[in-house]
Amino acid sequence: MPKKTKSDTQTLPDPLRFNLASFAELLPPRDPVVGEAPGTFEGFRAGMIQSLGPATPYECVIAENLVHIEWELLQHRAMREACVLRLIKPAIAKAVRAQKRAEYEQALDQAWEAHVDQGGGEDYWETPFEFDDETAEEAADDLVARATSRDPQVQAAAYTEISELCLSPLELLSEAHWGTLSDGFQPVESPEYHDVKIREIERRRREVKRDYDLLQQSRPQDDVIIEQ
Repeated sequence: MPKKTKSDTQTLPDPLRFNLASFAELLPPRDPVVGEAPGTFEGFRAGMIQSLGPATPYECVIAENLVHIEWELLQHRAMREACVLRLIKPAIAKAVRAQKRAEYEQALDQAWEAHVDQGGGEDYWETPFEFDDETAEEAADDLVARATSRDPQVQAAAYTEISELCLSPLELLSEAHWGTLSDGFQPVESPEYHDVKIREIERRRREVKRDYDLLQQSRPQDDVIIEQ
């Protein structure tokens, strides 16, 4: 039987024949999405395409699907973290406001005792100061900001303050995962929603990656001699 040499076998198409640097240029650009860090998708896509190394137009299409699936997976993980944080923040803020209110009540009691010690009574008592809601809100926002700091030392110090408010950072995280930080109200967007989406996307990723691997395995090999 005659042998087929590499000159007789099918070879990979050359994008230069179509005035393209890569077949990836055939794919339409993706419009930016509000909420994503500007320019991050382009860098992610370039790195993924280089890693996947598509060599034919069809491989480019499948590779592009993989890129978008991986990106969607990353975005859902980011949204899930944002959702958890959104549930934790009010709990911390509520505890800080309660502490500030307790400090205010204590100072007010001390002022009353001083007034009584000076011979005063209820008829001559005037509240010397009011509760400062704005300062309490600023303190709450500051603690939340430090608890989510990228500086480990700043974050650790904030965790200590949270613990002093009779809150456990770990329990806050756990309750946020279960959606129980809002007095039983389950928000429309919960961490569980993103958990489901992440599992669904991971399943899609496995299926598309399997198809892509099979497609690459069926590439024509220039250096293979086929016996007939």
